[in-house]
Amino acid sequence: MGILNLKNKTAHKFIKNQSKKTKNIEKIKVDKIKSVGIIAKADLFKAYDFTNKLNLDLGLPKNAIEVVLFDHSTSENSVENYYIFSEKSFGLYGKIKEEKLKNFADTRFDLLINYCDSDNVYAQISSIRSKAKLKAGFDHDYSNFNDITIKIIGNKIDTFNNELIKYLQILNLLNIK
Repeated sequence: MGILNLKNKTAHKFIKNQSKKTKNIEKIKVDKIKSVGIIAKADLFKAYDFTNKLNLDLGLPKNAIEVVLFDHSTSENSVENYYIFSEKSFGLYGKIKEEKLKNFADTRFDLLINYCDSDNVYAQISSIRSKAKLKAGFDHDYSNFNDITIKIIGNKIDTFNNELIKYLQILNLLNIK
């Protein structure tokens, strides 16, 4: 119990330190969204897999979206076809230990969408460590790491996705009409 508490404290410290740093503004040009990374809770995907609809709305092929799921439990109750990570995937100060999660964070997605709440420290760290060109998520305490934040009361994924699509169309980042 003590090591998990220490890991949580150092993870929170990492997020706090990252939020204090001035964002290194790297000029990245996103022509069109061609690849999308998604971070979400495993419970959400057990209830509702919205990736097919999101693929259609974004005008992307099926293999253009990569999903990683966070699960607090350590049970083998997995979600098919998706990589699941947990607190055990991280070391002190939010250092990613698992190779699959490191590869996800190092992938230069055109868009990263974080569907997790702000209280999900490890999902937030995964988002912060991501090298995605454009990041989107719910408006919350640590939303200053996102380029696009959408304030939605509750966890209404379809409403969030519809608003995100509108913003991406305004920015002319979609391959659809």
